[in-house]
Amino acid sequence: MNKITDDQGYRQLQQHLDNFPIGMPATESGVEIKILKFLFTPLQAKIASCLNLSAKIPSKVLQRFVKKFEIELTEREMAEYLHEMFMNGCLERSGKEGSWRYTNAMLAIGMFEYHVDKLTPQFMQDMNDYFDEAFAAEFYRSTIPQLRTSPHLKALAPDYKIETYDNMRLFVQNVDKPIQVANCVCKQGEALLGNPCKQTDDIEICLMFGSKSYAAREQVREISKAECLAILDRAEREGLVLQPGNTMEPFCICLCCGCCCGVLTAAKQFSKPAELFATNYFAELIADNCIGCGICVERCQMEAIKIENKKAIIDLGRCIGCGLCVTTCPTEAMKLIKKDKETKPPKTTAALYMKILQKKVGKRREMLKMLKTLLG
Repeated sequence: MNKITDDQGYRQLQQHLDNFPIGMPATESGVEIKILKFLFTPLQAKIASCLNLSAKIPSKVLQRFVKKFEIELTEREMAEYLHEMFMNGCLERSGKEGSWRYTNAMLAIGMFEYHVDKLTPQFMQDMNDYFDEAFAAEFYRSTIPQLRTSPHLKALAPDYKIETYDNMRLFVQNVDKPIQVANCVCKQGEALLGNPCKQTDDIEICLMFGSKSYAAREQVREISKAECLAILDRAEREGLVLQPGNTMEPFCICLCCGCCCGVLTAAKQFSKPAELFATNYFAELIADNCIGCGICVERCQMEAIKIENKKAIIDLGRCIGCGLCVTTCPTEAMKLIKKDKETKPPKTTAALYMKILQKKVGKRREMLKMLKTLLG
């Protein structure tokens, strides 16, 4: 067997990660390899390419897998490498101390977010370049997004029946998992590049529910339900979009702006970004009430509103139904309308990624065989 070089190892890992629901496509510039070299040492890259997305693998088994790279490690050495990779934000982990089992993490949502508080300007620039060249198209390839847009409740008419997965305040009030908050990786990264957030000065706004990965790395702070609800209130005041995970019980709520957030800034590059979002609402103007003040234009994070002839005009191809334009309209000229066809999220995160991957690879028999193997 020919020994695999370090560069070949990184390329093999890129191809391996590209099989996941949100993949890691190759580019002409090769920026994805620069990102992998930041995340993994050459040896770690080869180890990571022997894992997969959900078949949880212990260190003893990985000892056998890495022999294809002519790598010989004791079980203790392998365990130490895996622990280091997990703590560095490059792998997922389950089980308990002494019997940890490991899986790959996707680039996003995953390794990128796990590198909050560990960012460098060069890594952030490489990530931005990768979004522009290839990753935005990959992120939005599926019609089933990782995140959904839930409306700010102050924007909704009281007679609307709001499903729990669109009612983040009710979800927070009833959640039975620890509530945690972390720094926003997007805002932190853009600030490193000299582009601080225009919407808020506070970057500790990423909400999570029962996250063991962030907690093990001491990247989160546990908060009360009251503190969490206060953060949601501040998000509405400061003009941030609510983006929970696209499941019945979301594992996170991202509070997103149009200047820093990778999800929103990438979507805005498309001509009709609203088609890329899971959302059940859209904004509508009551023209007779509109005075053309422009507050809604400033509040809209998707650049969906403009003023013409002293009246607001809404581009529904860009409106994601967040409600930010409604909550501060001084004449109540804006309102949120519920769509006739409601988008219902998958039940669990595993079901979400299964649906995304099925959309990505199709339903041919050989593709489904690959799918089952990939997900254990």
